[in-house]
Amino acid sequence: MSVIAIPFKNEDPNVVLANIRTAAGHSRIEEVWAIGHTPDIRRGVDEIIGEGPARIILFPEERLGSLRPGKGDAMNTALQRAEGAGIDRLHFYDADILNFDSDWIDGAEEAADRGFEVVRHTFPRAATDAMITWFVTRPMLAIKYPGTILPRIGQPLGGELLLTREAISDLARNEDVRSRSDWGIDTVLTHAAVASGFSLYEHHVPDGKQHALYGSLVELRDMVLECFDAAASLDPRQPPPVRHQRDADAAVPESLKATTAYDYDSSARIVTATPSPQESDLIKRLQPELSRPVRDLAERGDWSGLDAPTWYDFLTFALPRFQLGDPGWDAFLFRMWTGRVLWYTTKVAIDGYDAAMGYLESTVRGYEQRAGDISSRR
Repeated sequence: MSVIAIPFKNEDPNVVLANIRTAAGHSRIEEVWAIGHTPDIRRGVDEIIGEGPARIILFPEERLGSLRPGKGDAMNTALQRAEGAGIDRLHFYDADILNFDSDWIDGAEEAADRGFEVVRHTFPRAATDAMITWFVTRPMLAIKYPGTILPRIGQPLGGELLLTREAISDLARNEDVRSRSDWGIDTVLTHAAVASGFSLYEHHVPDGKQHALYGSLVELRDMVLECFDAAASLDPRQPPPVRHQRDADAAVPESLKATTAYDYDSSARIVTATPSPQESDLIKRLQPELSRPVRDLAERGDWSGLDAPTWYDFLTFALPRFQLGDPGWDAFLFRMWTGRVLWYTTKVAIDGYDAAMGYLESTVRGYEQRAGDISSRR
């Protein structure tokens, strides 16, 4: 039995309902779980029930985790329900996908038919999209797990995946997964599946994941902090080798290459804004330990020195020190990440899509090599 879970909260109801309708109309799907609670979705679900072969069930997320209530609670609610019901395959899809169609479902199901226990969707992103993936999660995985599959996973923060029964059971009982109620859930799920040794297939969606983009980067503040905290919290032990395959990449749509994913001017004001008293106190305490480029940004809003080597040094500095929920650390880390995104936008992305993607991928590989060299010398 294959089930699709679509967690939702504040997304456009028309988009959410279109995705529920698409999922319910697929011949291999028996149930669609819409996880959330808004009147618009409730009314819309009532209208489309019975249109497709799948049963549509709407229910709210349970409060299962120990951190800020969010996406993690919704995904864990589905995991617990699927484990209890003995579901064979559980798909997850984000509610805001504008181009969700049967190909997403087909690709996941076909990989599972070939014996893969976890299927993750990958897709091209705009050069200035996925900035948490490129400047937090993949670098952190490269630093912590050099030489493993983890830094190579294309979308470790992607909410689009399929889990087979054994993976469902394992992850539903994993306390690290269950406790992660916030945006950090995707990072923890990615790590936990690999750490448990499950085979992984990455299915490529050539048209990309079309979704609503951002205004100021401040819209991503909670996600930045929670994804950093999730990566920092992962078990440092190296995961086992796993069976891994992925589709070949396809040509990137020209329209996506031209997309700007955030508003530069409003985002630049984040790093030039006067620090709060808590952030100022933290910076003063840390100042002797901070590199000159980091001090330049913290003290003067100057991000011109936040190149790849400096960002590596900052990540390794913050990794054992960051405290989620501490006002000083939250503000400081978010300011630094914003500065890094602005540096990349003005120094690299401006040269075009292909150059930007090459830079990002080579940066992750460089971090992995640097971390591996340091580890081998210990």
